[in-house]
Parts: sequence; C-alpha cells; structure tokens
Amino acid sequence: MLIYSIAPHPHRHVWHITFSYEHVSGCPNVLKLANWVAGSYMIRDFSRHIMSMEAACNGETVPIIQQDKNTWQLPDQSGTYDIQYTVYANDLSVRASLLNTQRGFIDGSCLFLYLPHRREEMCQVQFFRLPENWDIHTTLPRNPENHRRGFQAASYAELTDHPFELGANLEVLEFVANDIPHKIVLSGYYAPFDRERLLDDCRKICQYELAMFPQPAPFTEYLFLLHLGDNIYGGLEHRSSTALHADRRSLPPFGMHEANAAYTELLGLIAHEYFHAWNVKSIKPTQFQSYDLDKETYTEQLWAYEGITSYYDDLTLVRCGAISVENYLNLLANNITRVHRNAGRELQTLAQSSFAAWHKYYKQDENSPNAITSYYQQGALAAMCLDLTIRAKTQYSLDFVMQKLYERFVSTGKGTDEGEWQNLAQEFVGTDLDAFFQAALYSTEELPLSGCLKTVGVELCWQPENRSSGNGRLVREFVEMLPQPEIGCRFKQQADGAILTHVFTEGSAECASLQANDKIIAVDGFVCTDLLAQAQTEVGNRHLIHFFRQGLLHQTELLIFPAKPTTAHLKIVDRDLLEKWLFQ
Repeated sequence: MLIYSIAPHPHRHVWHITFSYEHVSGCPNVLKLANWVAGSYMIRDFSRHIMSMEAACNGETVPIIQQDKNTWQLPDQSGTYDIQYTVYANDLSVRASLLNTQRGFIDGSCLFLYLPHRREEMCQVQFFRLPENWDIHTTLPRNPENHRRGFQAASYAELTDHPFELGANLEVLEFVANDIPHKIVLSGYYAPFDRERLLDDCRKICQYELAMFPQPAPFTEYLFLLHLGDNIYGGLEHRSSTALHADRRSLPPFGMHEANAAYTELLGLIAHEYFHAWNVKSIKPTQFQSYDLDKETYTEQLWAYEGITSYYDDLTLVRCGAISVENYLNLLANNITRVHRNAGRELQTLAQSSFAAWHKYYKQDENSPNAITSYYQQGALAAMCLDLTIRAKTQYSLDFVMQKLYERFVSTGKGTDEGEWQNLAQEFVGTDLDAFFQAALYSTEELPLSGCLKTVGVELCWQPENRSSGNGRLVREFVEMLPQPEIGCRFKQQADGAILTHVFTEGSAECASLQANDKIIAVDGFVCTDLLAQAQTEVGNRHLIHFFRQGLLHQTELLIFPAKPTTAHLKIVDRDLLEKWLFQ
C-alpha cells in the first residue's frame, strides 16, 4: 500500500505531503515525479515546484540524493519510509495544482511522487487539517475507513486520472443522463444564471454522446469541475471527470432564447471533454496505453483524437438541440476561416502537427501562425471531410467508425498503432480511403471542403475580408466583394502606441520590415492611438510609420495590401440534405 497524507497551507499556497510505503532491501528505491500530464502534450517540469524534501526510514532520517530534475535515490534499507515534501501550488490551470484561502485544485500528476516499479499497487490519499467548511469533490473511490477525507486508487495511473476540487461554498448541480449520475461542481465567482438551462443542455449533450457509442459507457458516474473566472478557458479530460475553466460571463443568463457566443463556447467545451471519455481515454494510440509521464510520447495520431473530438463537439450541440442549425454553420464557417488565415497549413501536415505538439503547438511564439497548423482546428475540418466522404461513398458515416473503434477497445483493450486508425476505418466501412488520408494527413494540399459540403447541401464561397472586419459566417446569398485592406499583423493597442505581437507571411507589415515586439508610435506623423483606424485605410495606400525597436527609433513605409480570400461564407442550398447529415 502506498499512502499519501496531504495537509494544506493555504496562505502560503503550499501542500505538505507525506508519502509512506514499505521497502524491502534488494528492490529499487527510486522516487519520481511526472514531467507532464496526460492530455496536455508539453513537458511541464512539475518538480520545479517542490520546495523541500526529506526522508526517514523507521523514524530515522536517511539521505535522499537527487539524480536529475525529477528523480531521487533513497538507501536500499528495509523498513517503513516517510517522504515529506512541500509543493508550491499557485497555477490557475486545469493541468496543475492550486491552493489559496478560497479553494484547492489538484491534478495528481503534478503532486504525487511515485515508485516506477510499483505503479500497479493500490494507493490511498488522505487529507488532514482542511478548513472545517471545505468539501472535497472527485470521482476517485472513497476509502471505507475514512470516508469523508480518504480516497483510494487501484494504481498510480488511476490515482492521477481523478482530479480533486476542494473548497467552501462550492455549488453542486446534479442530473441523470441515461441512468448515469452526473454532477457539475462550480467554483469561483459568478453572477446569477439560469441553472435549469445549463442542466438541461448538459443533460442533452451527455445523453447524445452516451447514445452514440455502444454500451457499456466507460464510467458509472461523471463529474464536471467547472471553475469560473475572468478571461479563462480550457479543459482537461479524465476517465470519469473533467476539469474546466470558463469565463464567468459564459453561464446562461435568464431569458436567453438562442445560445449566445459565450454560452455556446462553454457548451462546446463540455461536449469536447465529455467525448474524450470514449476518444482518447478509451480508444487511444497504443503509445498512450501506459503513459510514460517522464518524457515525451510522440504520435502522429493526435488529429484523430483531438481533431475528431473537435469535430464532434459542435456537431453534438446541434444534434442534441442545444444550438440551431444556423448557429452550427456559423461555428463551422468561423473554424474554416481560422484555419485558412494561417499560412502555417501550407508548411505543416496534420501528421506533422500531431507529432510536433510537444515543441511547436504547445510552445507557440510570434511566428507560429506562419509555421504550424492546429491538429484541433484543421483536424476537425479533416474529420468533417472524412465523414462526408464516407457518407458519399458508402452507407456508413464517421459515427459508425467511432462506434466500431469503441467496440474494438471494449473487446480487446488494444490501442491504435501508427497508421492503424486509417486502416481500421477503411476496414469498417469497406471502401478505399487511402487517397483521402494521404492528402489530408500527409500532404499540405487543401482539404476538399467545397466538394464535401456540396454533397450535404451547403455551398462555400471565399471572400477577401480582413481579420478585423469579421469571421466566417452563414449568409443568405453570396455577394461579390472587393478585397478589403489588410495590414498583416496582430497587435496590442496602448494609449501611446501599438505593440506588434504577430507579423504574417507576405503581408503588409512583413513587407514593411516590421516585426513582432516593434512598438508603432506614429502613423503619418500622428500619435498611434488606433492603428487599425489610422493605417488600415484603403488598398494601395501608403503610410509613414515611426516605431521603436529595442529602444531605437525607426521609420518605414507601410503599403496596404488587399486581404486574401480566406474568409469562409457558407450558404444553405438544400436543407433536406443538410439535415440528413446533421441529424441522421
């Protein structure tokens, strides 16, 4: 038995943990802490938050020798070991640990030391000296001997796949979907909102996804840990729960008819993380069947596990009735536009995007839009094209492929090897999809969006709109547009100038030799108080730009280019075909 005893020091943002276990001489006595967390593909070096560590065997202090950033060697001496360590916890995210006077959050990977050769042993977690009014929410099984403050897991993997939410005044909302109990635990600060609307929409989402996949479901209860704050967003899936961050303004107000943009985004996040219970927590790459949290685990398959999930999140919302068909098509047009406004799709394939998540997608810089594409966003578009291609060529759909993949997992427990996902999909639907996969995954060819959408009664038109005037959208009719002016950069406007954050390939700003972190202070001799209004005027205009770079004043001429036709407008031409795709 491996035992973790945890006590909080909220004012210091510190957890004090005692890790206790029996050691027999002749076995390895090495401790580790994970370097990353499953579902978030970046080395995070959680050990940097360890403030102190000491060890005792049978009550006597013993040496503990650090071998590398996350590995410690202890003596080969039989007895009861108690490893006491403190961890700084002030990371407001879904993938780390937080502790303050209002709440605590724990993702186990960043907090629990482990013995590499004993990861299959039962673990116990017990909390001490929590504030009296604090509750604990998790789907980790309770310890029968310490039901209020104690929990147990069959293995280290199970222990780290059940986050904890702790605190006072946590609001708990409950609903049942397909006879399975679900809870939403809300933390943070938020205004009054329509609880019945949230519960009803969450129930619809869960019922739809539960019905989409064969039984049994991969869980017997489910927990949404939803923290509300200012300008935050994110989620991380677990086997029977998910940690979510959302802006407090995303909760549904009373009297709202059609879901607004903020609430739709929250529902999409909920649908996305819930779908992961099947797609990546059950069906998964072979490399993820036993996560090696010590180092990067590379795979070209993230497009299938994140991209397909991203396809189904918004699709679930329209299929279950949480949003309208028109709202869904606006989301789709917006995503098409987002992908096509980044030149990185012309350089990086979806397979490469998946493989390079560790050092490119999760470590983006000012040049990332020019160099990479997203296996989430472009992966969702590839999934849609795959679905529509299967529907056009066979009697099946991507739904059927996902169902067969889950059946395969339930019956065999196997993951998918590199390239196997594509082979299985072709086997399940009985048709040759190799040309599609080669183009969509392993080349930078444009996805066949227009042709695929035509098969379901939707036309696509590319418009030369600039980034500031609007995103992709559903329209009643296509209107011929003259190219809009585009300055070719992103920036942060301040009272005394605009600081460039991104400069886009072959755009006006790049051709004017501007670069990220330049601070534009004047346009045509006037102080830069609104860069868009002052510079993004008409195609062909020239503006004199004064800017600071590393403390030195420079000037350049900015020629305003026409926006490229990368904004997607969608039009419904056959509603029956469209609804057959969306609802059958």
